[in-house]
Amino acid sequence: MGVYQLKPGFWGHMVITLAWLGFLAIANRQASQPVASIFPYLAPVVFFAWVYNVRWGLFFAGIATLAALPGDYVETHTRAELLYAGFSTYAQLTGAVIGCVLAKIIRERSGRS
Repeated sequence: MGVYQLKPGFWGHMVITLAWLGFLAIANRQASQPVASIFPYLAPVVFFAWVYNVRWGLFFAGIATLAALPGDYVETHTRAELLYAGFSTYAQLTGAVIGCVLAKIIRERSGRS
């Protein structure tokens, strides 16, 4: 799927998603209590996995993982804790992408596309 074969509305979705994840990243760095729930990060990831494909879902899972790290986490935790937090967040988001894509495949094969 090249740049010229993208679905209509892709760039608008991309801008909205990046703005949302940017807002969450700024909120995590500025707020005394970071956004701990996975759901605000999960919404754009699942959207891109469902509407576009698994590659875009995994790409935004990585971006969302970076946005999910609180600003003070790097200074107050060890590298191992940082890697564990990043890996566990990415694993959760990746699991959601895989589940979403499998659900889409099942839906298409059942004739309800």
